[in-house]
Amino acid sequence: MPAPWYLFIPLIAFASWSIQEICRLVANSIGLVDHPNSRKIHSKPVPLSGGIGIFMPISILMIIWIARGAEGMGVLSGIGVLLALGMITLTGFIDDFRPVSPSKRLMVQAMAAFLLWNVGVRLDMIHFGSWTLDFGLFSLPLTMLWFMGFMNTSNFMDGMDGLSGGMSLMALGALAVSGILLDSIFGPAVLMLAVMTGIYLIFNLSPNRKIFLGDSGSLTLGLSVGILAILVSKTPGAAGLSWHPIALVLAAYSVGILDVLVAIIRRARRGASVFKADKHHFHHRLLRAGLGEKWTLAALHGMAGLVLFAVSLPSYGSGWAVVQFLIPSSMVLGAGLRLLRVAMVKGSVVLPLEGQPTTHANPRLSVAGSEEKEAAAKVAAKGRG
Repeated sequence: MPAPWYLFIPLIAFASWSIQEICRLVANSIGLVDHPNSRKIHSKPVPLSGGIGIFMPISILMIIWIARGAEGMGVLSGIGVLLALGMITLTGFIDDFRPVSPSKRLMVQAMAAFLLWNVGVRLDMIHFGSWTLDFGLFSLPLTMLWFMGFMNTSNFMDGMDGLSGGMSLMALGALAVSGILLDSIFGPAVLMLAVMTGIYLIFNLSPNRKIFLGDSGSLTLGLSVGILAILVSKTPGAAGLSWHPIALVLAAYSVGILDVLVAIIRRARRGASVFKADKHHFHHRLLRAGLGEKWTLAALHGMAGLVLFAVSLPSYGSGWAVVQFLIPSSMVLGAGLRLLRVAMVKGSVVLPLEGQPTTHANPRLSVAGSEEKEAAAKVAAKGRG
């Protein structure tokens, strides 16, 4: 990675922070906010400005890159990538204001994926050491499935603070390391997007400056990860892609991909649209179990981190492997112990921790009916009397 790129990281972080702050204020003023309802877990309107706050610096950097010749791709291919990202961001932005039908969203996603395939950002052949898998005629459908899968997985998982953004940041971090190992010219682009995603997460997890990605952000971030995975995987001076970056992003998104597959099967069995939102995703179930938002986030990211560890183990030294294993395993173990403690509290085996609620962590996700709640209130009132 060229040394001068590192000098731009603080500037990009500052610019990204400033743009997110401006977008947050504008979103509040024009009513671009996500209102709470029975399916969502936030309790007050939150600006849907995260996506625009990420796309704006991406587009500025891409215009500069294209103007300088779009190294590694060529000007026409660079323009194609920018157009594809713009199509998805615009569609998501419109959807944030007024819902767009799933069929129209899928149509735009398919158009963007087809455009990317035409400009050379595609799955054509993958190298596994000395062995090569050539997709041939399946290149186009697999490429479209790749991009549309990342977009919709990112979108489906955007139901809890830090979940979709954290999943993307994990994938970008793994890609950055892989880009360094492969000496990819797109390594700086991965690092810059990781910085922008990190800035978004700071806002998203802040109690005072909270923002959401919105459809514009979750779709764009998912597509960006899919694009960069292919670009970093390109083998210098040869046709085809290296398997390593492809496997890394799939590992980072593994929990999200599994959640989406389970949701599709669940909704299909009920005869409902696969795009009809519900509150039965993994994070909803863990919250209902009483795990709490922080530990739910730790559990899901920890599980994805363990999959990432298993995939990357053959490529890294033992020292890094130990660190990469200990962090996610500690997160999963901590969440498991917390869940065990909650179960013991509910079973009256132990006393609750100080400040720990004995009911569901989030009342919006409680499965208790209104009659049960009224009965509990009456019992409590008698106890106080």
